[in-house]
Amino acid sequence: MQERVFHVLMRELCDEMGIKMEKLSNDRILQLTKDGKVRHIDGNRFDINPQAGGRITGNKYDTYEVLKSQNVPIITHFQVFSPTLSPSKIDDGGIWPTIIAKFNECGCLVVKANTGSEGKEVFLCLTQKDLEIAVHKLLNKKRSISICPFYDIKTEYRTFYLNGKVYLIYGKIQPSVIGDGVTDLGTLIEGLNLPNRKVARDNVARMDLDYIPEKGEEILISWKHNLSGGAIPVVLDSDSELYSRIEEIAISAGKAMNMNFATVDVIHTYDDELMVMEINSGICTARFSEKIENGYELAKGIYREAVKCLFQ
Repeated sequence: MQERVFHVLMRELCDEMGIKMEKLSNDRILQLTKDGKVRHIDGNRFDINPQAGGRITGNKYDTYEVLKSQNVPIITHFQVFSPTLSPSKIDDGGIWPTIIAKFNECGCLVVKANTGSEGKEVFLCLTQKDLEIAVHKLLNKKRSISICPFYDIKTEYRTFYLNGKVYLIYGKIQPSVIGDGVTDLGTLIEGLNLPNRKVARDNVARMDLDYIPEKGEEILISWKHNLSGGAIPVVLDSDSELYSRIEEIAISAGKAMNMNFATVDVIHTYDDELMVMEINSGICTARFSEKIENGYELAKGIYREAVKCLFQ
């Protein structure tokens, strides 16, 4: 079986830094030893963050509550509890009057699990039928979910935050196809070989796959910006004004959560607003390192700084 990209990278780093690396618990845990100190990486989570911070960032609504309380700009979340799994959290009016009111106020909503990653269990609801299906699907297995307004996102940015500094920011460009005036939409999408077709599946289901786009016509195939769904990473110029604005928000968010090592996802809307979308304590760079020139070395440089912190 081929070794994970992350494990290959970490093995290289440990060899370079004189660190002994062992794999434990079916290769999920990396145990690093140097100068009598033992440190661990669980999956892609480094034991460099406080336990509470790691747990909070693992829940999208909890993250919203903490950042909002400290005036860090973040997309609005509204929490809904499961009538069967968390009945004590629901008042006599039930959950639907408020959900429908939110839908009527916003016109459409994004419904998502409070835990999860890579765009999974996140649904854009354009109709009340979409809304009911998404809410029931998630609340059958989740104690709570979040409902958010739909933001018209120009680009979603991922920032790598470590000990009060941002080391890298890259944008995620939505996956799209360009028409040639001959090939139908379904064939063009098939040609993308999406890493995870499920991320774009709901959007594609609404499309006429027999439609033949005109030559040069661009068609977005997903409203999501996940690399696992075919989005394209583009490193942001560190000398740009936009970089400075995103950097400021990411640092504010990292400090507000008392995190030491995390990625902070920030959206940039067509109205030029910048807001945190979520924070991740698991630092995943596999798709980024594969899709961008010099991505492997950029990722390795970030992990090198994190490993140094482990043994300080």
